[in-house]
Amino acid sequence: MDVQGYLEAMRLLPRSRGGNETANQGLSIGVVLVALGFMYSVHNLIAPNMTAIAKLFHFNNYERDAYIGGELTLLFYFPGVLGALLAGVLSGVVERKLLLVALASLTSIACLLTGRVYNFQELAWARAITGFAVGGALPVVYSLIGDWFPARKRASATAFVTSASGAGVFFGQCLATLVGYGDWHVPFLIVAFPCATTAGLMWWLTEEPTRGAQEDGVEALSLYQHTGLLYIPAFSARQLKAVFHNRTNLLVILQAFPGNIPWGVIIVYLHDFLVQDLGLSMQSALGAITTLAFSAFVGVLAGGFIGELLYGTHSKHLAIFGGICNMARALPFFILFGWKRLFGPLDQSSENAFYLLLIIGGFLATMASPCTGAMLLNVNMPEMRGSVMAMYSVLDDLSKGFGTLFVSMIVEVVGGRAVAYQLSLLLWVFTGVALLYTYYTYDEDEQQMRKHLDEAAMESLVLHSKQQAQHAIRNSAKAAGEAHMYQNQRARQAKDERCLESQWQRYLSISPPLMGSGGSSAVAAVAAAAAGGLGIGTTKPSPGTARGGRHPRPVTFDSGRLHLAAKAAAEAAAMSRPPR
Repeated sequence: MDVQGYLEAMRLLPRSRGGNETANQGLSIGVVLVALGFMYSVHNLIAPNMTAIAKLFHFNNYERDAYIGGELTLLFYFPGVLGALLAGVLSGVVERKLLLVALASLTSIACLLTGRVYNFQELAWARAITGFAVGGALPVVYSLIGDWFPARKRASATAFVTSASGAGVFFGQCLATLVGYGDWHVPFLIVAFPCATTAGLMWWLTEEPTRGAQEDGVEALSLYQHTGLLYIPAFSARQLKAVFHNRTNLLVILQAFPGNIPWGVIIVYLHDFLVQDLGLSMQSALGAITTLAFSAFVGVLAGGFIGELLYGTHSKHLAIFGGICNMARALPFFILFGWKRLFGPLDQSSENAFYLLLIIGGFLATMASPCTGAMLLNVNMPEMRGSVMAMYSVLDDLSKGFGTLFVSMIVEVVGGRAVAYQLSLLLWVFTGVALLYTYYTYDEDEQQMRKHLDEAAMESLVLHSKQQAQHAIRNSAKAAGEAHMYQNQRARQAKDERCLESQWQRYLSISPPLMGSGGSSAVAAVAAAAAGGLGIGTTKPSPGTARGGRHPRPVTFDSGRLHLAAKAAAEAAAMSRPPR
């Protein structure tokens, strides 16, 4: 292994999980999805009231489309680019729950600021802050989904993410239509409250999933299941190179840019198009949007579960299904934007066909979204998923912002906005063909991801084993040193005791033998007292003896103290002699 690989592996060293697997995963997922829905509701709080806002700022119809529909949308999505990139990188190295709480709180503050603006400049700044916060949410949520669900269930899991964000956009559309007709500021003030509430709920109820624990690699399973450890995420040249050399990444990201330019047109302009061009009332336009949104919601769920079934048969089938859906969805919206030219004014006789068209269009438009999200999660390393999804989200926002601006600029050139909207739908056809080509790349890229994951796990296991061996060697060396020290101390103590005994014999031989047991007892007592008082022939327990049961520390032999003790014993013996 080269130096770069070794340094990378050092960053991948295992660490303890810090707890058992989460027991309330369902609650955590639910809270996160609800928070995402409320954050995404700010997308469409302006679209239903574009004309009312234009009148407040004294804009004409052209300025309405150029400034509010084009520039303001661009100012919302471009800061989202920075937010998505920053959140994507941070989601690979920090706690994602805390990151999502911060983004939801910032969204709430931005909505409060928007509710207090009364000129276009203030509105632009407030929407830029909102776009930064909302743009960073999706990469973090996708990173969490990748660690909450295994590969075989990610298509349905991403369907719930797409449904939550779509439901949020629809909720904002309805709220702005029903509440904002009197004052367009009110919907922003209302949305600020649930964003702040869900931020608090995520802080208290959501648990961080174990990073990379849902992967199917052999070595990864050995690392996570058998050792109970996980690796520290690392960003290196090898990971970045793998991301950019992944052909599936490039083909799927084309669905975001330029593939989502038509979505930007639909989100921003559809409501106003239904009212101003097709002559629907505000309530009828809201009903049409509701029909489209509900069918899109059903299409996301259906696409997710169909994609999960297709992945079970063969992973390549996701590419075929997604490509066909992305191309087919252009036809219903092409008819919708050309309705007046193709069928004449919308009246009661054609109302049923119009709503049927909305249902088919909404259903087809979102069926491929869960499949593309699952494909990106399945072909990228756990620590890189947030960054890849951030890139996808950035290009998605760029498509919507740039697309609306571009369409507003070509309206007068092509002879009306209906024709401009229809031309934008051709991008769905081109990118759908590109997604079909992932049939030849997806399986290879997924296997390559598992190979990289197994290599990282193997390096972690090897270095972890080396670390354990070094720790065991240090413990053995420490134990051997302690045993050697104890043996030396015992040898010195035995030598001191032998020396003490010889000195006793030499000094006691000066006096004649004592008669009677009383004298002998007195001499022994005095000698013991002298020796004890002078600290000779005794051992003091070390401070660790009472606590840890270590061996006592012998007192160093002192010839001066021994001489004084012997002299005291001799004097005591002399005094105990019987008188002559």
